[in-house]
Formats: sequence, C-alpha cells, structure tokens
Amino acid sequence: MIANSLAVVAPIVSIALGVWVTNLNSDVAHLNATINGLHQDVASAEALLTDREEIIEGLRAENRELLAALPPSIPPEQVPDARNIGTVTLAAGGDSIDLNSTLPNFGNGADRIQKDTLQFANGVLTSLWGIDVLQLPEGEAAYETCAIATGYAPMKTIEPHRLDGRVCIRLQSGNYARVTVNAFEEERVELTITTWDAPF
Repeated sequence: MIANSLAVVAPIVSIALGVWVTNLNSDVAHLNATINGLHQDVASAEALLTDREEIIEGLRAENRELLAALPPSIPPEQVPDARNIGTVTLAAGGDSIDLNSTLPNFGNGADRIQKDTLQFANGVLTSLWGIDVLQLPEGEAAYETCAIATGYAPMKTIEPHRLDGRVCIRLQSGNYARVTVNAFEEERVELTITTWDAPF
C-alpha cells in the first residue's frame, strides 16, 4: 500500500518540482533581463553624463574667454573719494605745486626737488622726477579709468594744450591725478586738478 502511495505521489511531486523549476528558471531569466536592462540604462546615463560634462566644460571655457575679453573695471564701491580738488595758477618760472598735497592750493611754493611737484616754465609743465602719462581716446580721466589703464609713458614735461581732461597722470607716489588747463598764456597757466589715492 505504501508502495502504491509512493507510486502515485512521486509523479505528482515530480510534476510539481518541474513546474517550480520552470517558474524559477523563468524568474531567473526575467531577473537577468532586468539586470541587463539596468546595465544598459546605467551605460546610457554615463554616456549622457559625459556629454553634459563636455558641454558644461565648453560653456565654462567660453565664459572664461568672454570674461577675459571684457575691459577691466573697478566696482563702484571701491572707487575712493577724491584726495584733493582745486584750481591753481602757476606763473612762468614761478612756484611749484605738490600734486600729493591735500591743501587747497596744492602746497603752492613746494620745493621743486620733491617728487610729484609740478612747475610751469618755458611754455611747458615740468616734473623733475617725472610722471607717468596716458591720454585716453575718449571720456574724462577718472579714478576708475586711470587706475586700471595700461600704456602709461614716463614724461618730465607735458604741453598744457594736451591737458584737456582726458589725460591720466600716475604719480611717483602711486596716486592718480587729472589736470585740466583752464587758461594758458605765455606767462601763466591756470589748472584744475583732481587727485586720488593709490589703489589698495
């Protein structure tokens, strides 16, 4: 009887095991297909990420080029107030002024051998130690323009007619100045001067 029972049960168990194995194989195949799909998704995402990184790097390089092409500038909050502003008259062969002075008359009567002094003689303004001069192509010489400009040339004399407000002057002290001629005669010259401290 037991033998008969086993004979009946064995095929059922075999069929059940076969179904289970078939289902298991199907599940494994399904999981393998899912894993393969995920690997493909990861590979696609990595390729997309690489493409985007290349695009971002290209944009960064372009941004750097554009920023480099912009003219340098000084933020408004870093533009200092004028160190001194005033109008002075220099007689030919007369006293010198000190462009670093904060006095209203720019220290008229300053010792000419000091640096950054200016005197009017022989129809030109002279500086014994020399000043650096740059004439702007346009616009008024101002701190934010003069402090970032390049191309200054050292000079010991400058003709008054050149001083039309577009000339940046860099002093030996590092300070900047704008000197404008209001009136110019053989015996005298009247100047309006604005100076700024050197950049930090």
